[in-house]
Amino acid sequence: MKSFITAIIIAALLIAGSELHMMRLERASYELSELNSDVFEHIMNEEYDEALEAVSKLSVRMKEAEMFFGAMGDHEETDNININIAELRSYTEDERRSEAAARCRVLSYLFGHLPENSRLKIENVF
Repeated sequence: MKSFITAIIIAALLIAGSELHMMRLERASYELSELNSDVFEHIMNEEYDEALEAVSKLSVRMKEAEMFFGAMGDHEETDNININIAELRSYTEDERRSEAAARCRVLSYLFGHLPENSRLKIENVF
């Protein structure tokens, strides 16, 4: 009976930990998406100085979240995000509106994809 109760407690802790992880992941993804939206708006309004400031904020926030993403997520996905942020910075510095906007759209997809990959689904298991 003691082993059954121990197993139930361990299962409850695993479920609670998983939910806390998903909440944190979704919050970080949402914050990154919001920062990316700010960058996109500045780029579309051709406010490149403000866009560069927003890219810097996005980059800093990604660095803060990267350790968390790397510990629980796919390293390739975080690498793709960092590559796209670097390209976004370069295109913004060169005031290349369409290329910078395209990078924002890619980042928007990647930020939305982060929580999707971490949810427990059959396709994620196999």
